[in-house]
Amino acid sequence: MAKYRKLVIYCSGLITGVGIAVASVSGAIDSIIPYHFKDGDVISADTLNDLFTQIKSGSQGFQSEAELAGDWSCTTYDPSDNGNPQFQQVNFTADSASGLQKLVQTWSFTNAGRTLTVDKARLGGLMQSNTGVCPAVTSFAYSARVVESALMLTGVSGGGSCTSGTGFVAPITKLSPYRFRLTTTSSSGMTVIACIAQNQPPEIPSNLAAVASSSGVSLTWTDNGGAPTEFVVYKKTNGSFAQLATTTSTSYADASGSAGNLYRVQSKNANGSSIASSAAIAK
Repeated sequence: MAKYRKLVIYCSGLITGVGIAVASVSGAIDSIIPYHFKDGDVISADTLNDLFTQIKSGSQGFQSEAELAGDWSCTTYDPSDNGNPQFQQVNFTADSASGLQKLVQTWSFTNAGRTLTVDKARLGGLMQSNTGVCPAVTSFAYSARVVESALMLTGVSGGGSCTSGTGFVAPITKLSPYRFRLTTTSSSGMTVIACIAQNQPPEIPSNLAAVASSSGVSLTWTDNGGAPTEFVVYKKTNGSFAQLATTTSTSYADASGSAGNLYRVQSKNANGSSIASSAAIAK
C-alpha cells in the first residue's frame, strides 16, 4: 500500500510542478521524446507539457508540404539485385552495417511551388549517376503533396521520360520534427529511405544548475552541440516562465534571483530554437 501512496504523491508533483529537480537531456534532435530522466527526478509541469507536445507532434505525422520545407539528407537502403529496369546504371555503396546497398541524396522541398527536387537520381536514389538512362541530367523535380501523412509526387521536369508523369505515393513516417522515413516497393522488393534535415536548431542544454546566494542566483548548464549562437534564460517566480536574458556563455548570474526561483535555458541558432531544458530550482 505504501508504494501506491508514494506514486500518487510523485504524480501530484509532476502535475502541479511543486517539486523540481535537475534532469539530464539527450537526443533532442533525434527523438520525439527529447528528455532523459534519472531515478529520483521530479519533473516540472512545464517540462511535462513540452514532452507531451513532442509526442503528439510525432504521432500526428506531417500534415502539409510546409512542414517539409528545406533541405534533407536522404539515404536509400535497397536490397535489390538491380534486376528492375528502374535500377539501371546503379552504383550503390554497400553498407557494411546493414548489408544493403545505399545512396545518399539531397532532397529540397520548396513551399512556393510545392515541389521536391532530388539531386543525382530518381526518387529514392535509384541510380548513382544519370548517364545512360538519363544523360546530362543533374536533378529531377517532382510536384509534392502531403495527404494524411502520405507523400504524393509526380515528376514534372528533369530527365524527360525519366520522371515526367511518373507518380509515386509512399507513407511518410515522422520520427521527429527533423527526421522522417519512407517505404516504397517494387518488383525487386522493399526500399527504405531515411531522411534528416540538414539545417536544424541546436540541441537542448542540459545539466542546468541554479545556486542561490546572498548576491543572487548563479546558473550553469551544458552546451550539447548543434552550433548555438546564443542561449535564452527563462525565469519563473510565479505564474509562467518569462525570458530573463540572452547570453553566448553557458553561465548566467541573476542578481535579482533568490532561493525557490525556477529557471530553464533554451539554445538558439539561425535555424530556430531548441526545446527549453528541464527546470532547475534555485537552492
